[in-house]
Amino acid sequence: MLLETIPLGRTVEIYVDREGYRYRLTSKVEYADEKKVCVTLIAARGRAFKFMPEDNVSIIYRDNETMWEWPNCRAGIAKMEGVLIHYFEISDKGKSFNRRNAYRVTLDTETMFGFYMNASTGMRVSEMPYPDTDDPDFLSYKTPVPEFVQGMVKDVSETGVNICLNVSMKTDDAVFFNIPSPLGELKSKAQIVRKSEINSKGSKYSYSYGCVFQQTDNRLIKYIYDIQRERLKKQRELQEREEELRMEISAQKGQLVGENPESAE
Repeated sequence: MLLETIPLGRTVEIYVDREGYRYRLTSKVEYADEKKVCVTLIAARGRAFKFMPEDNVSIIYRDNETMWEWPNCRAGIAKMEGVLIHYFEISDKGKSFNRRNAYRVTLDTETMFGFYMNASTGMRVSEMPYPDTDDPDFLSYKTPVPEFVQGMVKDVSETGVNICLNVSMKTDDAVFFNIPSPLGELKSKAQIVRKSEINSKGSKYSYSYGCVFQQTDNRLIKYIYDIQRERLKKQRELQEREEELRMEISAQKGQLVGENPESAE
């Protein structure tokens, strides 16, 4: 897919690898040509996101079940028609891959999930909310305390996670949590994009949530690949053992036929 064919106004995802963490940002396309895409300024609490020279930046565009990625982008801030925007210069053509082909591993790992209540929006958020300095109640603002609930990381991929909780949340709510692993605690933040009730008997949790990562530990990818390699190794060992058993059974049948020639007639 050519960069300039992305329709204006469509959402793109920006992944930033920085100091051992991966951050996910989103914005809307304002302009695109064969070498550059400009998006609405990415900002929070009135401050624009600042890309660093050492950042590893990738752009992802999702079209139905296909994802297109442009890696190794150079990011910056510029003005377009007098308005500040973020721009991303690319060096390679976009590569495509099917979303359903992204390797997903089942973990079924219990952990604690935390969130802050944003009083102004009523949403659960993964980062501590701060009031606007122009808010008349700014001086009396009380720092919110995060709430924690127990839940389960059902499965995980490089870009998303399925979690199970007993708390009813809304789409676009967000949580922070750690994924236990042999590599250490993998700090993560994720935003809910799908919700479903769990009706199966004996289930410990009432709700299942499909989430996209807002931030992950870079070691998560290694953890997923390590699990994949280990499971493929066990699968190969099982197949080899089954083949050995088939050969042993076949050899035993041959011996029986040789010992009882009459039965073979």
